[in-house]
Order: sequence, then structure tokens, then C-alpha cells
Amino acid sequence: MNVTSYLFGEFNNGYAQYPDDYTVGKFNNFYTNSKSATQIAIHREGNLMYYGYIRKLEQERYIGFCIVINGLMLTKLEGLFSLFENTISSLVTNGQLIHFNEQGSIITNVDRLYMNREEIDLLTQSFRAGFHQLKNFAKPLPAVSYSVSKDSVKNFSIEDDMEEIIKSSHTYGFTYIYKSKDFNTAQHNSYKGVLSRLNNEKIELAKRYDKLKIEHEETVRQKKQFRFVAILFLIVLGCGVGLFFLNDNLNSTKSALQKANKNIIEQKDSLSSKDIKIANLEYKTQAFEVRYQKSEKNLEDLKNLIEVRQSFLITSTSFNYITGYLSFDYFGFKNDSAKIQLRAYGDDGYLYSNTTDIDIYIGNNTNEIYLSRNLNNQKWYSFEILKDNIILGGDRH
Repeated sequence: MNVTSYLFGEFNNGYAQYPDDYTVGKFNNFYTNSKSATQIAIHREGNLMYYGYIRKLEQERYIGFCIVINGLMLTKLEGLFSLFENTISSLVTNGQLIHFNEQGSIITNVDRLYMNREEIDLLTQSFRAGFHQLKNFAKPLPAVSYSVSKDSVKNFSIEDDMEEIIKSSHTYGFTYIYKSKDFNTAQHNSYKGVLSRLNNEKIELAKRYDKLKIEHEETVRQKKQFRFVAILFLIVLGCGVGLFFLNDNLNSTKSALQKANKNIIEQKDSLSSKDIKIANLEYKTQAFEVRYQKSEKNLEDLKNLIEVRQSFLITSTSFNYITGYLSFDYFGFKNDSAKIQLRAYGDDGYLYSNTTDIDIYIGNNTNEIYLSRNLNNQKWYSFEILKDNIILGGDRH
């Protein structure tokens, strides 16, 4: 399948795309007709099919992808959303072109695309590899319907009838599929939740710090004022003693002086307590930052450990007794190939087995392996999927 890929969007210094060619008008049209946070835009131009994706970001920015194929059309569009959403999740968690801010919102950190050429080349290669997974759902384009304008537009929601959407994709000039919720992957939501929680903790600590700082400054001001009053009081008291030589006034002055000294000591103790609180707060802030950095490293180490041991993880299985195929869902940690063995045991101990090679792709995917159509659907069988004699998953069907 002949595939051309594009990256485009509104970045820090305005609109940019790669590669930069005549398609700029089409991609601007994609964004002009965008109505939700994420949507797929399909455009037919003669024998070419454009499958685009728009993801709106913060501050009137957006990022888009587009795949162009010649002479073919896709008959299953659900996988497009998964492909594009997994790409967004990978970019934002790795900080390539887009990243999370402290509030957990997606923003861009790119000024010009030509300054990030190596990242873009790797991205487009990975993107095309993911798109090739959909080649089994491609068929030749029907003839152009000249009864419909090449600039005609048809809008759909992801919940609408998919057959009608597919028909529209090759009949109308532009077809838009809007998706207003559930467009973030589990990994994306996990990172966003952690950042949002840490940001809330940081804001709360900053508020507490400001409050203690104000109390500290007020205590210092009161301490200076009290010293001035104490000195003035001593001067007046000394003048009274010198003028009247009254013993009672002298005793009263001593008592007042002792009380003043006591108050000064209490103010010093209060000031020291505030200083300790501020120091403890700064220590806690540093501890939170260390914990956050350690959590990020532990998450990355765990991901690397899983990738070293296995390239994918099976999440669910199902068996079709009519076709004899076992379907399974998996999450791929990297693009790879593997030799997989499928085994099934009946209550009578009879074993069915088959071994085949499969391709592994990054993200959530589905595959199937043929076993046998001789299994009795009135009985239970235990299914096992193995790689290198290690059971990766299975179930009873």
C-alpha cells in the first residue's frame, strides 16, 4: 500500500507542516471544520484518499496528522482513532513536539518543525508502520460520483452508523467524524492524573508558605516596634527616677522591665517557631519533588523491564467454534515479530495445537490464530498462548 504521511498544526510561531507542499489548503480546511477536541477528517480527490486527524491543544494551538493513499480506501475506520490517539499519547508522554504542563493540559513546545527534523522522521516512520496494520481493511476505490460536488461536506459522530460513514468517505469531498469524549489512552490519563495531583499539592504548599511568610514578616515588624517602645519606656522611666528618686516608682519600673523582657523572649520564641515551620515546609516541598522524580524513574524502569522480558501483553481472548479462530487483544510495548504457539485442552485431555508467526505493534491491538474447526461447542476447552514455552495468556471457552 503506497502511503504518504504528513504532520501539521498551529505551533508557537504559527502554522507549519512537514513536508511543506500544496496540501496546506486541505489541512487548513480540516481545522476550519473541526468542532470538537478530536476528530477525523477524510477527503477524496480523484484517486487519492486523505485520512487526517485534528487534536486541539491549549491556547488555540493544535496538532494534526494525515495519511494519503492512492487508489484504495479503508473499509474499517475504528482503528484510525486508536492509531492517532496512541500517537498523541506517545508524543505527550515522551515530550516530543507536545507535552503536559503543570496542570496536566497538553501544550506545544515547538517553534518551527524544521528544527525538529529527526523527531519528525522517526514519528512519520512509526506512524506509517502503524497505518500498515489497517491494510487488511483496504479495498479499491469505486468510481468518482460526479453527481456530488468535490467540495461537499458530510458530518458524523463516532456513534453514527459506520457503513454510512464509509460510504460518505468515498462519495463526498469531505467527511468529518467527531469524537468529544474517551479520546485519551489509559497511559495518557495516568500521566495527566499524576501531574494534576502534584500541581494541586504544589499550589496548596505555596499557599501555606505565603501564609507563614506573612505571619513571619508581621512578627518581625511587631518585634521591631516593641523594641522601640521598650527603649522609649526606659528613657521616660529613667527621667522619672532621676527627678523624683521615688523607691516605689523604681520598683514599678523594674517590674515593667521584667515584663517587657519576658514579652521579648516570648516574641523571639514565636519567631523561632515560625522559622522552623517555614524550614519544614521547604523540606516537604523538596521531598515531594524527589518523590515525583523517583516515581517517574520507577515507571520508566518498569516499562523497560517489561519490554526486555516480553514485547507484548495479552489482555483478553475469545474463540469462534465456527471458523476455528482464536481472537486475542494485546498491548504491544514495541514493534516486533514473534513465533506464537496456541494449545487447547478438552476435558478428555485431547490436545489441539498450532504454531504461527505474528507481527507485534505498539499500543492496543487485536490478532487471531487458527486452531481447528473440530472443537465441540458443547464442551469446555482450556486455551493457552505461548511464546518461547512461556504462557502469555489464555482462558476457558
